[in-house]
Amino acid sequence: MKFTKEEKKFWQTHYHFDKPSQLHENWQQIWSVDGSENDDFFYFFTKRVITIQDVYLKDTLITDKAVEYMLRFNELKSLFLRRHQTITKACIPFINQMTQLESLNITKTKITLTDLCDSLNNQSLKEVFLDTKDDEKSILEKGFLLKERMPNCAIYVNSSSSDDAFGGKIKPIFD
Repeated sequence: MKFTKEEKKFWQTHYHFDKPSQLHENWQQIWSVDGSENDDFFYFFTKRVITIQDVYLKDTLITDKAVEYMLRFNELKSLFLRRHQTITKACIPFINQMTQLESLNITKTKITLTDLCDSLNNQSLKEVFLDTKDDEKSILEKGFLLKERMPNCAIYVNSSSSDDAFGGKIKPIFD
């Protein structure tokens, strides 16, 4: 199948591909820090790339719409969306539909611990990282609700990794 005019412009601009035969349907990861990737990027990217395991985005231009486009990825296991003030609770229903997702990092986004308690229910998740300004009592109460709903998922607050700076393990809300 040929590229449309818009697709050709996208693939030439971002990857220097002139025809569909140059690109693969299966990718390991997409990685961008302080990049220009936006919703349109993921609209075109997900039209041709069907399998990807890791999406690592920090401080790009995406919104909840890009997360919706990511539903098209097969085998997505890790979704890292750090420092995106345009990622909100509106994308949680899309995250719930990502049936192979194991790791979710939504630190420094607009998604709160309360939002997760209200809406997150993805049984494939093994770990979630987010920031919160809740007090310890509230964190424990909400963490307990999440642990009941998703017993195999570790919830980490105010940390973007399960390891500290010295290589030690950080404890989740509940073990």
